[in-house]
Amino acid sequence: MNFIAATVELREHSTNQVYAYGIDYRSADAAIPASNSAGEVRFRLLCYDNPGPKLTAFTEWKPGTRALVTGNIVFSDDPKQPLDLIVATIEPNVPQDMFCNQVVLGNAFFGSDQVAERKTGQLAVKIGTTLDNSDVTTWLYLETHESRKKKLNDRLRKGRPICVQGYIREYRKDDSDSPYRAIVANDFTTRKDREKTSKSPQANSAATGYTEVDPTPDY
Repeated sequence: MNFIAATVELREHSTNQVYAYGIDYRSADAAIPASNSAGEVRFRLLCYDNPGPKLTAFTEWKPGTRALVTGNIVFSDDPKQPLDLIVATIEPNVPQDMFCNQVVLGNAFFGSDQVAERKTGQLAVKIGTTLDNSDVTTWLYLETHESRKKKLNDRLRKGRPICVQGYIREYRKDDSDSPYRAIVANDFTTRKDREKTSKSPQANSAATGYTEVDPTPDY
């Protein structure tokens, strides 16, 4: 599960109901604004299509204005598509210059054991995240400050689960449909490695031969 709290600027409501992830939603195109369109983070907002205060606030939200939205990010296997943001709460009464972009990736994992050093002083490593109970994997980058280099090198294991806290960023070169996508981490956590044991399976038995390796017979 991947949580986000962000001030999102509405671009356009969709007139059609959307059926996704087994649920009927109302949808809209939106983005976390940036200094230019190449750097904005684009979303397809999905709000459960059930009469109530949340749906009312969603449908009455005016294009070009911002709202503080919390919910879950859903990554797809098509990097050209905007991220899905399933709306949990919405607060439209915020200042129009308010900015918030806080993300927690709860089901990510290291996709590489190679750390790249950016010219900006950031470190970057490829990570993956999956849909719930699915083999679909989306790849992006974990970026973090060079001061966390030791922690990153100590914890880095390909395939190792990682929980990341930071903000999401995208960049589209020449307005490409497929963005560079990253989580800029202010912190991350991993599970402690289990110590390998050489304990013999016959420790409490008089049986022998379990740990001995005989020459391979040439039959």
